[in-house]
Amino acid sequence: MKEELYFNKLKLTNLEEILDIFYKSIIDTNRTYDFFVDWKKIKEKLTDKEMKLEIKLNLLNSLIGGNNFDEKFRTLLHDYPEILPVIPLLIAVRDIAFPVIADFYSEKIDIDVFDFTERELSETEIENYLNFVDKTGLKLFFTELANRSLVDYYLGVEVGMDTNARKNRSGEIMEKVINHHLDDINKRQNYPFPILKQKSFGNLEAEFNFPVNSDIKNRKADFIILKDFKKPINIEVNFYTGSGSKPQEIVDAYIQRQRELALNNIEFIWITDGYGWKEQRNQTEKGFKKINYLLNIEFVKRGLLEDIINNI
Repeated sequence: MKEELYFNKLKLTNLEEILDIFYKSIIDTNRTYDFFVDWKKIKEKLTDKEMKLEIKLNLLNSLIGGNNFDEKFRTLLHDYPEILPVIPLLIAVRDIAFPVIADFYSEKIDIDVFDFTERELSETEIENYLNFVDKTGLKLFFTELANRSLVDYYLGVEVGMDTNARKNRSGEIMEKVINHHLDDINKRQNYPFPILKQKSFGNLEAEFNFPVNSDIKNRKADFIILKDFKKPINIEVNFYTGSGSKPQEIVDAYIQRQRELALNNIEFIWITDGYGWKEQRNQTEKGFKKINYLLNIEFVKRGLLEDIINNI
């Protein structure tokens, strides 16, 4: 830790005081109102003119609640093969082709491979897809559970699948916050550095003739800035909720990252926040002792990020 920068900016005199400020200013959430569901993305998928998803779902509506499901399904696949890519979406699967284990308990494990790419199907293939919707429960859904438009059902499925993106979205929100501050710093100082976002370190060599070794060349960074177009700084950001990786693993990983970057003459700044750190004072203290520049959002807002960039 470069103590003097912290002491001067925060008007403090020791590490314990810095830790106290860090912990008192931890934010409990970084969820903004657009964190929960990306409705715009869902709408775009439903109304995309090339995908024609709404039309295909409406074709499948004819299977809801009626008799003779098998025969109707065969006829639909034969006459309208464009509905084939929609079938995985109904069970919340985005993959267009994937394997399925037929029987886990048989002496020899058989795997069936399904490809839902739109195409004309043979009678044998149609029977295979009928078997798929039967065994996955989709037939039961159509004949006994579904009672209204599949468009409404699909919206619910998409909302459910979109929640899986929240972990990534949390990191993206942190990146947006830091990107905003970096842009402000850049403008105030009359643009002294380019900002590379989600680029590999190899871009330093390709775009700016700054050599990097093979160990990090293909590694992606949240941000790389090139101060005065000659001094690279890697900035990594994350929001720790307490789930996922253990705090010791996180801290150790960033300590190792700083070591590897130092071998390439690249400086390192780690910006983290989140309620997951509240019970991890010993790990945070380890981070402050081993990592030159460790910040949370409050420290960034107080201008410490700008001071660090200026003093590197």
